[in-house]
Amino acid sequence: MLERRLTFYCGHTGLPLFQLDKLKKLASYFTSDLQVFNLQLLRSESVTKPLHVSTLASKPYQLCQLVITGVDAELALLVLTDFIHEYACPLLLPSSDSKGNSILKQRMAMLDFPLSFITLEKIQVDNTKAQLLATMTRSLVDEKVIKVGDYQEVLAAIEKRESISATVMGNGIAMPHVMIDPITQPAMVIYCCQKMDWHSARGDVSKVLMMVLPKPLSRSVLMAFSRFSKQLLQDRYADALRQASDSNVIQALIIEAMLASD
Repeated sequence: MLERRLTFYCGHTGLPLFQLDKLKKLASYFTSDLQVFNLQLLRSESVTKPLHVSTLASKPYQLCQLVITGVDAELALLVLTDFIHEYACPLLLPSSDSKGNSILKQRMAMLDFPLSFITLEKIQVDNTKAQLLATMTRSLVDEKVIKVGDYQEVLAAIEKRESISATVMGNGIAMPHVMIDPITQPAMVIYCCQKMDWHSARGDVSKVLMMVLPKPLSRSVLMAFSRFSKQLLQDRYADALRQASDSNVIQALIIEAMLASD
């Protein structure tokens, strides 16, 4: 069964009922099941029930997904993309100047500490964990999160942590992490792959999120990353993160988790 997801921020008025009624009518042309999934509340409702959906998407700037499941999901996605562009703020490719991307920047600015996101494109490695960790650590040098001379120390610390226990969070996500002096500011390196053996009893992974934190750690950074880690324990959140392939969508999911209420 095909599944397609379209991620968007609600606009400053949310999605009012008359727009949700239009979405219901559009959905009736397809056999696929359509759900609106609020990624902050981790709740979903069928678009056939506009009043129920309004409890998820009527507030300003809520991060949501339109989840389409069925044999005609591709066609439904094409049609409903126009609806989302007209009435909401879709997250598009990083190079796009869209309302959704602007909201993402505003939400990121609400963190009271700098956070670097580094997205690795498909890389030429032999698909081994050791080579990927080395490449991801090298990207920290390229983005000036660490100095060239600190590369080996940081990589050794990450490898040591992995040797204690493979950092697979379940749902196909690995999160190698380290807190060490040479890190100048919090950063996350993101890599999406088809399948990789992470040497874990929890199975292969398809998304790797390397998290590096400075030492000592401020309370604001600690609380934000703690909120994110708690969200990863929620199956519906982890599944949405695992399925996301666009860097802006991944960043939005992480940022909203960090900004969640305690």
